Amino acid sequence: MAGNNNYSMHSIVAAYGVGLAPHGYYFIKMMANAKGQASNILPRENLTNLKGRIPAHVWDKLARARGAHLNALESLPMFAAAMLAGNLAKLPSSELNTLAVEYIGARLLYTAVYLGVRSEAASYLRTGIWAWSISIPVWGLIKAGRMLNSSSELSGPL
Repeated sequence: MAGNNNYSMHSIVAAYGVGLAPHGYYFIKMMANAKGQASNILPRENLTNLKGRIPAHVWDKLARARGAHLNALESLPMFAAAMLAGNLAKLPSSELNTLAVEYIGARLLYTAVYLGVRSEAASYLRTGIWAWSISIPVWGLIKAGRMLNSSSELSGPL
């Protein structure tokens, strides 16, 4: 990353976008295959209602895309908290940017593997990538906590 620019706050929006991508794919592919059987009244029930009404391989792909989307939303709060805590602790921009790029890269890889997985063995690769992706914001929170602790030790008691 160039200079001292801090892209960590922007990366929260980018991480959200990574999670929206499989949802967009899911929505377009579902509507193309639903043949009028999908409804916006209870949109979260569409996938369940389409099981057995569309080809199984299409339904499986839709289920994986929805799973990738939901997983992205589940991990986003931890990532956002890590970026906010890192800024509060005044972690160097270069560290925050590196954590952000690694997280978004891991999430992109996770999404690609999730969408493409077709075997039990590959599903464990996906799980490993998930563990790596979630360890990045955990590490960011640990670093921020350490920085905040060292800052409070330097400033002494209140």
